[in-house]
Amino acid sequence: MKPYENILLISDLDGTLIPRGGVISEENKEALQRFVEGGGRFAIATGRTPEAAEGYVKDLPINAPSIFFNGSMLYDWNKKEILATCPLLSAEDKTIWPRFAEAVRESFPHACIEVYTADNCHIISNEKYDDPRLPFEYYKYEHCTLDKLRDTDKTPWLKFFICAEPAVLHRVERLEKKFGIDALTNSFYSEVNYYEFVAKGVSKGTMVEKIRSLPEWKDYRIIAAGDYLNDNEMLELADVGVASGNAHDDTKNAADYTGCPVEEHLMAWILEHVAATREA
Repeated sequence: MKPYENILLISDLDGTLIPRGGVISEENKEALQRFVEGGGRFAIATGRTPEAAEGYVKDLPINAPSIFFNGSMLYDWNKKEILATCPLLSAEDKTIWPRFAEAVRESFPHACIEVYTADNCHIISNEKYDDPRLPFEYYKYEHCTLDKLRDTDKTPWLKFFICAEPAVLHRVERLEKKFGIDALTNSFYSEVNYYEFVAKGVSKGTMVEKIRSLPEWKDYRIIAAGDYLNDNEMLELADVGVASGNAHDDTKNAADYTGCPVEEHLMAWILEHVAATREA
């Protein structure tokens, strides 16, 4: 039996596999190659789109279903096929998400507001308030009017995203409750200035459970790694959850282990301290 056979390792990207503003270290790349050669299966779990992730992970040996849009999409990386999506929906009022987006745009004109569909990131706010990271990322995106996206049956929304100062995002939370959006969504911070919405009951963790339910993966021991609040459920639902040493305190509390900081090559740490043992 190979040393990592029947182990599925799922890693968040920013702050876990990739230092913020950096690149994946050669040490992490070597560790993942060794893991896969030893029989392991490797996947990523991110809030990004597949296109935005590819610039970072195209050289990694991804060989398992991967999670995108913070749980709204399950994707076969090798076949470039969408396996499942979980759109933002409201059977009672199909106009509520566009109306909420319009209210956010009008109430917080300096925020960056993005609507994610399966094929693109649509920015519906003023271009001069774009997330400053966008020019340095690998995102495919367009600036467009909200009217283009109002028909959510034709163009299902997978994720709604706001980048703004924390004080503004706290006011967005109040607006969310006023609209009743909080009853329709899983909303969370993925960074201190990023507030995101996916469908009710959707998270990286629920997609981990989806993977576990597939016949091919039912006997795998799942190790998950993350660093921020949107990773917490994934770490809790995996067989073993690992927080990076730089993780949010609540994420460390959700994990079984706290490893080294992202800059010290967390994947190599996991191979040495977690994947090498067969204990669940």
